Amino acid sequence: MSRPATPGLVRAAKAFSEPTRIRILHLLRSGELCVCDLITALDVTQSTLSTHLKVIRDAGLVTTRRSGKWIHYSLSPHGLVLTKAVFHPFAAELAADRTHRRDAARLVRSAVGRGCEGEGC
Repeated sequence: MSRPATPGLVRAAKAFSEPTRIRILHLLRSGELCVCDLITALDVTQSTLSTHLKVIRDAGLVTTRRSGKWIHYSLSPHGLVLTKAVFHPFAAELAADRTHRRDAARLVRSAVGRGCEGEGC
C-alpha cells in the first residue's frame, strides 16, 4: 500500500471519523481539559481515551500541558480552525445530540468544587 500524498489531511480525516473523537474535540472547543475530566465527561476508561487522544494528537489538532501526573489537552490553533470549519455546518445537530449534551453535563458536574487536584486527579 502506498503512502498518501497528503498525510496531514488523512490524519485529520481519521481524527474526525470516529464518534468518540468527535465527542472529545467537541468538548475541547470549550477550552483546556485534563484527562481526568475527559474520562468523567465521556464515561470511558483511561486506556480508551488514550487511544483516541493519540489519533487526535497525531493529526496535530491538540496541544498538551503536563501538570504533575496529569496531562491537560487543548485545541491547537490548527485544531481550532478545523473543528470550527467541520462542526459549524452541524451546529444544530451537535446541540440537539443527547450524547453531546450528556458529556457536557458530566463535565460541569465533575468540575463543580474540584479542579484537577481533586479526587481522581
